[in-house]
Amino acid sequence: MSGIASAMSNALSGLELFEAGISTVSNNLANANTDGYAVESVNAQTQGNGAGVQPAQIVRAASGFAAAQLRTANSANAAASSMSSSLTAISNALMNNGDVQSAINQFFSDVSTLASEPASAAQRQTVLSDAQSVTTSFHSAAVSLNGTVAGAQEELSAGIPSANNLLNQLSVINASLTRTPNNPSLLDQQQAALNTLSQYLPVHVITQGDGSVVVACGGTVLLDQSGSQALSLAKNGGRTQIVVGKDQTPVSLGDGDGSLGGALGAAAAGNQALQALGGLAAVFAAQVNTAQAQGLDASGANGGPLFSVPGPQVTADSANTGSAVITASLANAAALPASGGPFTLAYNSGAWTATDQASGQSYNVTGVPPSFAGLALSISGSANNGDRFVVDPAPAAASGIAVVATSSNAIAAADPYVATPGVLQSDGSFHNANAGNLTAGRDNVVTTPATGAAVVPASYFGQSLQLNFTSATAYTVSTVAAPGTPIASGTLAGNGGAVAIAYPAGAASGQYWQLPITGTPAAGDTLSLTPGGISSGSNAQRMAALWTASGTASAGTLEQGFLGLSTSLGANAASAQQLASATASQVTTATNNLSTVAGVNTDQQAVVLTNYEQAYQAAAQAISAAHTMFESLLSAV
Repeated sequence: MSGIASAMSNALSGLELFEAGISTVSNNLANANTDGYAVESVNAQTQGNGAGVQPAQIVRAASGFAAAQLRTANSANAAASSMSSSLTAISNALMNNGDVQSAINQFFSDVSTLASEPASAAQRQTVLSDAQSVTTSFHSAAVSLNGTVAGAQEELSAGIPSANNLLNQLSVINASLTRTPNNPSLLDQQQAALNTLSQYLPVHVITQGDGSVVVACGGTVLLDQSGSQALSLAKNGGRTQIVVGKDQTPVSLGDGDGSLGGALGAAAAGNQALQALGGLAAVFAAQVNTAQAQGLDASGANGGPLFSVPGPQVTADSANTGSAVITASLANAAALPASGGPFTLAYNSGAWTATDQASGQSYNVTGVPPSFAGLALSISGSANNGDRFVVDPAPAAASGIAVVATSSNAIAAADPYVATPGVLQSDGSFHNANAGNLTAGRDNVVTTPATGAAVVPASYFGQSLQLNFTSATAYTVSTVAAPGTPIASGTLAGNGGAVAIAYPAGAASGQYWQLPITGTPAAGDTLSLTPGGISSGSNAQRMAALWTASGTASAGTLEQGFLGLSTSLGANAASAQQLASATASQVTTATNNLSTVAGVNTDQQAVVLTNYEQAYQAAAQAISAAHTMFESLLSAV
């Protein structure tokens, strides 16, 4: 009967194997859509002594290479999706209510209309309303940009705990694998956790012999056999970064490295857009205020500021050892770079250098007062080598720009002077006894008077003046109050001459109102210069030209500066959208590649299940036949 018993034993071992196979197929089908699950199969081997088959061994299909490719694709796509959403929001911030470019264009257009209708109270009010619209647009854009930055910070604040939870989960799985090496269920959990973790940041996985893993990011170990290290947020030079462990080792993440890297990149992009927009707000306000100072308002007073913006801010590094104290002012708005800074100011070997944090461009700090990139510095105390400062040219200027003029009459549409042939009379009329041919040209504002011009000191600015021609080629300038006392002299050459009056201290300091003179005057001819009145709009015309005038911004013109920012932000958003689409395709491809190796193919599993069921039935029949034979033998005995 030993042969019958052996047959029954062999059939029974097969029955157990096929039952395990049916159970495995059932498990595969139940977990076909479970993240991290790898299809399982039964490894069947016969006993060495011919006594049936060995106990079933469950084998988990996996590909470390395909799994790593999927994690890489996950990380890239999560970052690209985060950046695409944020950069699109940043670009959209300069549209609709935040369309600063359109608001400023309308402002200058209406200033141009005021130049032709300087006495119109309605037009003055329109310009003042336009100024308010400009500040509202700046504020709206700033709110949107700040919202994007806040959203990125929230994504970081939510993502860090989630990533830490996954690292803790992997640490627990590692500990379990040391007790039950290469347990398929634990390995499935591990794969799912690694896939999810890779969406937060790129991970490099080193698998150990028992199936446990060491996880690193950018050369920094996040998880090993001793456990996991916690990620956290820290500030470095005013910027947020991710650090790990108690010693806060920085984790190097680019804006393409997972959702955390994308959030860091989005926050940086939002802050840089705010910085650039703030810089443009400061440049715009400075140029308009300078133009205001070059003219006279409706009451005949020197033009005051139309806008205000927060002034430059200087912050000393906490590690400085010197006693230097620095303040800054915007001395030349047109020289401020399009990035808007901020700048790192460093002292070494007796010299200061400045570096634009956004572009990396370096500047030598030279002159008296020390200056760079349109900023003038006031330095007191003494600096030591290695001392550093951060100079922000326009902190929160887009949020802080405001209209300071309280009346439309404050708009300085009038020229500081109007030229009239003849001598000013006490009743305000002019007596013109000129015998020659004298023509006053179109006035302008310059930083360097023309060659041969009569240069009038700033102390006489605002007083009525008189040009007295002593010959056809020479003239003097005096005040109307003291016509016999020359205060300046000039000459007429072949291309004419000019009178240049220096502006007093203020926004227009260092500039000259200049009037070209041509013709063939006779000795004794006169030309009177009197302050412009309500009917004068020449300064408004000069102000209107700022929008398209060359040299008003580092980009060339003010219009090009604003257009360049919006175009750049739009291009960045479009590029990010394309990258998000491309990386999504990479995730699909990587998922399919891994599924080919480790995924559950339901059709294939149906075939395997049928084979196992048939084999199970055959083994059961063999046991039944052996049982019948055994019963027959017992009956015969």
